[in-house]
Amino acid sequence: MSDYYKGVLFALFSASGFGIVPIMAIFAYNGGVGVFTLLFSRFLLASLILFVFIFFRKKKINLDLKNTLLLFIQGGVIYALFSMLYFTSVKIISPSLAVLIFYTYPIIVAVLSFILEGEKINAKIIISIIISFVGLVLLLEGQFQDVDKAGILMAAGAAVSYGIYTIYGSRMLKKVSLMVTTAFVSLFAGISFFVIGLITDRLHFQFESISWIFIIIITFITAGGFLAFFAGVKLIKPTFVSILSMIEPIVTIILSVILFSDKFSFVQAVGIILVLSGASLIFIKKNILKNIKFSKK
Repeated sequence: MSDYYKGVLFALFSASGFGIVPIMAIFAYNGGVGVFTLLFSRFLLASLILFVFIFFRKKKINLDLKNTLLLFIQGGVIYALFSMLYFTSVKIISPSLAVLIFYTYPIIVAVLSFILEGEKINAKIIISIIISFVGLVLLLEGQFQDVDKAGILMAAGAAVSYGIYTIYGSRMLKKVSLMVTTAFVSLFAGISFFVIGLITDRLHFQFESISWIFIIIITFITAGGFLAFFAGVKLIKPTFVSILSMIEPIVTIILSVILFSDKFSFVQAVGIILVLSGASLIFIKKNILKNIKFSKK
């Protein structure tokens, strides 16, 4: 199997797993788990799993101070910010709505690629942004009075921070190995939420015991999802991983409908199609198959 198709499979696996996380988070919240407690537990336990894996695989950790600081920025600042915004939005608004707003992030990746990597933004990209914006308006039709605006803004903030995280991560993989990057991103994110949780007195473990089941599920999804995501980014372009990751909201929506009886009107359904279509449009090019470059790494 070529590197390209391996990257595709890794991206799809990661997205499928992360699509389950918001649902598991809802169950954990219902058991009395707070946002910071969940995020601290999630990343700390995930990092432990990854470091144990590194130990038994006898992989070396060769990090200088500069790369350690860069990984701290990636995990302890950027990803921690994304997670805080994303999980808080899921707690305030429905998980399906939070995920759909968040999934404007491929457009942000395209814009950042233009600014940082020099990739051109053509008319097709501009049109995709307009289509996605219209889709969001339709998606939120009739909900502006019923949905907390703070939750909507947090979901949008999560999209921006995750777009930055994706580009940043692709650059770090050129300096640090996949496994080491994943482990330290998880560790630094966990440390950040531990410190913030203590300072704000929002780190508590007085919740129902059954909630640990959902925390553990989220932990394993995080460890596996991180590895798969970064493997995909390493093998194929970040933009391709972004578009393939759009199966995540589909997974979340299906589970939300089944478990929480979430419903969407026809107008909102059209909005969903426009959001996904708009974000997808920037990746559709003529003779796209000829433009796919297989990694030689």
